[in-house]
Amino acid sequence: MFEWDTGCREKEIVTQHSRKKKDNMADTLTMKAMGLTQKPKVGNIPSEIKELIIQIPRINDTEILVKIVSSTLHPDDIAMAQGTAAGRFLGPKEISGEKPYIMGSNFSGVIEAIGNKVSQFSIGDEVIGIPSKKGEHDSWATYRCVDQKNIRIKPKALSHQEAASMITAGCVAYGMLLSSKVRKGDLCLIIGASGGIGSVITQMLKSKGAIVTGLCSTRNIEMVKANGADYVIDYTKDKYVEKLISQDKKMDLVFDLVGGKELENDSIKVLQKKGKFLTVCGPEKYIGSKKLSWGKVIGMMWHIIHRSLLSKLIRPTYIFSAQDPSTTIDKMLDFVIKNNIKVPFDRIIPLQINELKEALKHLAAHKTSGRIVIDVTN
Repeated sequence: MFEWDTGCREKEIVTQHSRKKKDNMADTLTMKAMGLTQKPKVGNIPSEIKELIIQIPRINDTEILVKIVSSTLHPDDIAMAQGTAAGRFLGPKEISGEKPYIMGSNFSGVIEAIGNKVSQFSIGDEVIGIPSKKGEHDSWATYRCVDQKNIRIKPKALSHQEAASMITAGCVAYGMLLSSKVRKGDLCLIIGASGGIGSVITQMLKSKGAIVTGLCSTRNIEMVKANGADYVIDYTKDKYVEKLISQDKKMDLVFDLVGGKELENDSIKVLQKKGKFLTVCGPEKYIGSKKLSWGKVIGMMWHIIHRSLLSKLIRPTYIFSAQDPSTTIDKMLDFVIKNNIKVPFDRIIPLQINELKEALKHLAAHKTSGRIVIDVTN
């Protein structure tokens, strides 16, 4: 185990069990966290991540100290840490032993301490974090320091594990749902139906009365059906374009959760002329898995802009559906609770380094079925 006593100061650290309690003990309190002490090589995070013992963050007047109960693993966690988010944007500018990078975005937990100017929350409240457009980290730890504007009260209808799993998956899926303007009876194809987002958008579309076809591998067929898909196409056995054309099926909506120009071009072949192609990935497959050149990044952005504008004249419509989570999270939570929408769990692991390394390898291989959850209390 990698540890030190006082050198880790990514933020000024110490609990503010603060003015509330245990003030004389604050400088001695430490926590466990999973992070990096040097900039990682792209694709090498499962090997380079370490278990750290660092001091508990000190909160300022508008911040809250959360004792984390659950967190999750998401592809963006890897992309953020290795500086490949959105191809090459976002990520840590500096990582060292003195300034480690603690990984993890989504979290659910209990408020342990509050700053002097915090008025909307109290110690003991169960809360969740709101993803930021600039990217999130610090959640693979036993405690996290968060500004009060970036949390919400956890709905009582959701467990900590369910809430943490729903944050990113629910916000992305709900944003796509709004963009699609889906109607009852619409024929919908979901590319990447077995992932966390795909599982949620399947259930959301079914709650609206849509007819859903999920695209997945053989091992995930039953799970995709359990999420409510009316039809499932196994991409390891069938080419979905040929299969849908042979069945004389034209989709009203295609939801792309994988990315790539090939999938985009294939999807247009199975869409109605007035249909819509919605993507959160764009022309690069598994965006964030590698660092793109500036030329490719500019080309990717140009493709999205060009396709969006061109599709207003030449249908089907192309929609890059990326919305700010802070604008959708409240309505999303109301929607998923009302419609009993759940995120399937691929696995639940403790906050232990060996289990985390294996889970990261599984995630990086794009083999997850639902969400990988970290039970921090275990």
